[in-house]
Formats: sequence, structure tokens, C-alpha cells
Amino acid sequence: MRRSQGRSSPLHPIYPELPRERTFREGRRFLAMLRAQVIMATGPIESLAIENRRLRVGIVGAGLMGQWHAYEARKAQGNLVAIADCNLEAASRLARTFQGVEACVDIEELLSRTSCDLVHICTPIATHEQIAGTALEAGKHVLIEKPATPDAEGTQRLIQLAARRGVLICPVHQFVFQQGVMKARRLLDRIGHVLHLEAIFCTAGGVGRQESELDSVVAEILPHPLSLAQVFLPGGMVPDTWMRLRPRVGEFRAMAEVSGVTVSVMISLQARPTQCTLKIFGAAGTIHLDLFHGYAFIEPGAVSKERKILRPFDLAARRLAAASINLAKRALSRERAYPGLTRLVAEFYAAIRTGQCAPFTTEAMLNIARVRDILVEGMSRDGYTAVSHS
Repeated sequence: MRRSQGRSSPLHPIYPELPRERTFREGRRFLAMLRAQVIMATGPIESLAIENRRLRVGIVGAGLMGQWHAYEARKAQGNLVAIADCNLEAASRLARTFQGVEACVDIEELLSRTSCDLVHICTPIATHEQIAGTALEAGKHVLIEKPATPDAEGTQRLIQLAARRGVLICPVHQFVFQQGVMKARRLLDRIGHVLHLEAIFCTAGGVGRQESELDSVVAEILPHPLSLAQVFLPGGMVPDTWMRLRPRVGEFRAMAEVSGVTVSVMISLQARPTQCTLKIFGAAGTIHLDLFHGYAFIEPGAVSKERKILRPFDLAARRLAAASINLAKRALSRERAYPGLTRLVAEFYAAIRTGQCAPFTTEAMLNIARVRDILVEGMSRDGYTAVSHS
């Protein structure tokens, strides 16, 4: 039985009852018109949540970190569309490992040839602000390797530009997103009042570098312990004064007191074995974090003669158990390296899709940049220096 041409559909009361294909086509046209009106009223489209599709991802920088970011973008269900590098051969080589990915020579070409939603920036620090600024101005979200810029003023400019364009910018402080750091945050209540944070970073980052480059390597590492201090200190990291010691090139020590908690940072390009650890000392126990591998465990603070005798064995057993469980979890989740990067990328993509804030706030990002500035300033001078957060 034929239906009347003018009769309304119970599912689509706005439209006359039409063939299903035409109804869906008209519906999509209506939604597109509505979307355009929203864009005109609210500004750049990238400020809105992107739902029900894979994010289109561009990566600038085809070096080691660019490779890891490309892998993590795919793992987070991103649609990798382009890789840019001033060395076009390197960009092409990395692009060929993925299907249907464009190779470009710079951010401008990437933006002109693709319609990406966000850009990962994995280039030398000196290039960050120009590349990120270009991407933000084009209405693209930005995930940027640390430090975001050489100084806090540049970081602030990028944050302000992102706010004006209605897009997100997030630094890659991946240690904060490790399973071990997440666990340590849950364990804080069990160690009582926090008294001291001790971060030790002994790395091989200076191997093969000229002596004149070593202090810049230290400055690149510095945001890691600062981002962790930002997370674990009550009210964040806002010290008025740091005591800084540079015993020799490629070596750095710093100490501060924040809200009754002391903080010490050691960065060494020469000390061995290589290690990357954080200890959180409390009145009722200590949390140990291995940041290279991404695990944490708690050491109870009970005091007794038996405890004193058994402590080395108890500590070894706790470390072995935590390391073994962590290794199994990382194997199951296919987390190859840089613990925390997988979670950070996934949470950043989720924030873009749902219109939420970035997983690492711009306030914390700027605070870390400001403290880094005061610690890096005059780093070439040996000896103790008191530097103020003014």
C-alpha cells in the first residue's frame, strides 16, 4: 500500500515521509548546517569536541621521539596522516612504515596538504615555539615535547595563543602518567605527613656530546623532576628560593622548601649506574619510584630491632615484586618504552574528543617553565647559588 506523499514520518516529524536514503541525506545536511552555525557563533571548530571518528594526527620531527609518538598515535586509535621533518628523507622513511602517511618538509606543508586535528611536536627545543605557534594559529591542538619553549615567556605566549584559538596545548611530561606515579599518588595517605622529595636522574644523555653541550642536556632533563614535584607537593611547586649547585659541567643539584616539604634534585650525566628514581619520605613510611621502568612500592616506617635487621631483605623483596608485576603489565599493554607516554597520549586524545581540559594543565605547565628558568639561568657558573622565584 502506497503512503501519502505529504504524510509525516513518526521518526522524522520535521520531514515528510521520504525514502530512507533521502531522509538520511537530508538529516546529514541539516546537521552540517547546524554545525556551521555553531562554528560561526563560537569561533574555531577545533574548540569543539570531536566525536565518533578517529583523530587525524600530524607529527613534526622524524627522530627517535617522533618515531615513538607515531607509534603511540596509532596505538591511541589516531589516524596518522602526515610526518614532517626538515630532512625529507627521514620523514619519508618514517612515513613508509605506516600506510597512507604523507611525508612533508615542514609544518606549513603539513598543514597545507592535510586536514589534521592535532600536531605532535618532537623537534629541537629552539624550533618549538615557531612550529607550535603555526599549528595553534591554524586551529590545531598541540602535544609538545618538553620543555615546550626555551623560556617561560615563550611558553606563556603559546598558552595564550591556544586559549584565543580555542584549542588544547599539552606538554609531554610522561613521567606523571606512569603506572608507578599513579600508584604513588594513591599511597600518599599511607606514609603520613610528607617531609621530603628526592629525585635522582643519572643518565647517559651526555654520551657522544661535546662538553659545551652538556649543560643544555641537563636543562632538557630538568622538567622531569620539576613535573613530579608539581604533582606531589601540597598546592604545587611554588618555591620562593632555590639553592643551586653546579659542581662541574653536566652536573646539577638543587634544593628548595615548599609548604614545609623539602625538595632535592640531582641530575648527573657522569654518575653510574644510570638510574631515574624518586623517593617520597613521610612520617610513617617512604614511597620508592623507579621512573625508568615505571613502578612504585611503599616501605613501611615501623621501627624495631627486627625491622632493622630484616630491612635489606624486605626492601629487596618489595622491589622484586613491584618490578615483576610492572613488567607483566607493560608486556600485556604493549608499552615498549617511555612509561607513561601511552597514557598521556590516550588521555590527550580523549580530552580533544570530549571537549575537556588537557590532562596536564597549562597552569602547571607555566609554573614548571618559570622554575626551570630560574634554575637554568647562569647554569654555566660553578658553585652554590641562591636563586629567587621573582
